[in-house]
Amino acid sequence: MTALPAVAQGLDLPAPLQSAETQRATISYYETGDPAGRPVLFVHGLPFSSYIWRNVLPEMNQNQRLIAVDLIGFGDSTGNGYGVQDQADHLADFIDVMGLSDVTLMAHDWGAGISLVYAAQNPDDVAAFAFMEGSMPPVYPRPAYDQMPERIAGMFKSMRDENAEENVLEANIWQEVIMPTMTGDPLPDPVVAEYKRPFPTPESRQPLLDMSRSLPIGGEPAAVSQAYSAAVEWWTKTEIPKLVLYAEPGRLFKQDMAEWTQANAVNVTIASIGPGHHALQEDAPQAVADGLQTWLDTLEN
Repeated sequence: MTALPAVAQGLDLPAPLQSAETQRATISYYETGDPAGRPVLFVHGLPFSSYIWRNVLPEMNQNQRLIAVDLIGFGDSTGNGYGVQDQADHLADFIDVMGLSDVTLMAHDWGAGISLVYAAQNPDDVAAFAFMEGSMPPVYPRPAYDQMPERIAGMFKSMRDENAEENVLEANIWQEVIMPTMTGDPLPDPVVAEYKRPFPTPESRQPLLDMSRSLPIGGEPAAVSQAYSAAVEWWTKTEIPKLVLYAEPGRLFKQDMAEWTQANAVNVTIASIGPGHHALQEDAPQAVADGLQTWLDTLEN
């Protein structure tokens, strides 16, 4: 494993940024805690990076091995393949190279969907699965755009039309327009700068577009929809412990969705963390850490 320089001057980091080499990528990550402890892998969503977990990791029990990873094309991870299945494959490579087993996944946003596909395809490596504000059933996969909220449906349709490159690559709509709506209070300028750092040019924003187009809606992309459907089948039946954290008002995965999960899957715990919007690690990092750690502590019994 190779230590990388600080991502930017003046940022409060949870640990030195490191990288791991796989056959297909260079994957960056933060690690704290005990290398011999229970591995807990934190997976971010769009349009963020592992940096979003910076205030959560220090509040966790440091007897565990706590790792926050950058998806490919985000943060400082480099490689090819930015869609859901590609990212799940890269996650599998990372877990293998890091020598992790019996992993507890803690995932957010599209990181949850990616982690779901990974877990369903590698169930022997997964001990437990936690998520919040995730692209999980019943939110995704969606059978059709007309079964989505109109605003969300319109946004994702636009990611696949003739104006997508102009909106996502040129105008950077994910970080200039959408990201500011994801928290209760505006993010500090240095934090915004860090999230934008990997995407200074239209070409560098290709991961944002590819991941936008990879979400399974209306059976497309076919391969992702197939993988997601298989993962949902696994998810509802597997007996591994599951945690859904939710906030009020929340955005993507609110209390009713958490309750749906508890009613339709096995061995599910749901817990409110209190106020929060979508980027709950920014809105309420202590509450996120407390909710996750409380549940993890029950798994020891």
